[in-house]
Amino acid sequence: MEVDKKKAKHYYELAAIGGDIHARHNLGCMEGNSGNLHRAMKHFIMAAKAGDEISLNCVKVGFMKGIVTKDEYASTLRAHQLRKDEMKSDSREKAEAYYGHLS
Repeated sequence: MEVDKKKAKHYYELAAIGGDIHARHNLGCMEGNSGNLHRAMKHFIMAAKAGDEISLNCVKVGFMKGIVTKDEYASTLRAHQLRKDEMKSDSREKAEAYYGHLS
């Protein structure tokens, strides 16, 4: 079974517009694989600012390779940390402590 990349990209775009950060990351991967590194970094930056760790690592690599500017990287780091702080809660931390020992 062959994947219809054009159709996959279309549905990733729809999901990304709807706020799905994993779809946004996947769009970045697709653009990067096509050689559109600047477009890929834009997708990774948006996903990283929404809290995606893998995309943040991609932005870091882009910064080290000179594709992402220092200001873009710094603002992405700040937004990523702010998003992570927004998601913190006592009950989430208790659940993580409880279920974390199971893995």
